[in-house]
Amino acid sequence: MRSPTPIQRRLNELGLRSRLRQRPRLQGRILAPAGARKRLPSTAGLYFPFYHDVLPEYAAGLRRHLAAFRERGPLVAWDTALEVLTGRRRLDGPTFCLSFDDGHASWRDVVAPILAEQRVPATFFVATGLVGRPGNLSWADCRDLLAAGHTIGSHTITHPRLADCDDETVRREIAGSKKHLEDELGVEITDFAAPYGNPAVDVGRREVIAARESGYRSFATTSRPAMRVGDSPMWIHRQGLHAAWPLPAVRTRVHD
Repeated sequence: MRSPTPIQRRLNELGLRSRLRQRPRLQGRILAPAGARKRLPSTAGLYFPFYHDVLPEYAAGLRRHLAAFRERGPLVAWDTALEVLTGRRRLDGPTFCLSFDDGHASWRDVVAPILAEQRVPATFFVATGLVGRPGNLSWADCRDLLAAGHTIGSHTITHPRLADCDDETVRREIAGSKKHLEDELGVEITDFAAPYGNPAVDVGRREVIAARESGYRSFATTSRPAMRVGDSPMWIHRQGLHAAWPLPAVRTRVHD
């Protein structure tokens, strides 16, 4: 029997992760031992932790995560993070830039109040085809996030794995979502996060070129290493987390 290729092994791993995401507390317990010997960052680096849905029962967990990050360094807006990457702002220690993906109603009900309470800015990457569906934000909710001082970015229209799409579909998903957001919100949309976002199987050079040609200034992946001054904003590294996780699990993704 032929052994699986690296890509096939990665897809199998992603399938397991997808199942574990449905049980985030279990996922956090599984990850925690691997983070027992790790520490949150203490040296200069730019980190982009991101989340998806944050249900009410996980609100306290999100507060704990934000407090732990803030003990190490500032939580800054996406604009500020890009200024760090381009050398227009100093990077003096660990710095964190928060974002959320998809378009969940919990952003309005749970996340936004916590961010207001903690005075933390965030970027919300919205898949435009999800807006208005049950369990997701409305366009009015998106406008409220903007009014609260947050940033809206694009997360495609239908949330496909872009590597599986043909060239025309990639362009439509990337450029079309930008136009839809701009038409609905009345602001320029300059930042893009790829669904799934793993460079091994989900995105590559073609998608970055399509994003640049569509007018985006940044392209976010789910590659995890810290970023430094001079790194490209068209290949942002983000660390995927869940608010249900204990801090040792967080440290498996966000560490020196």
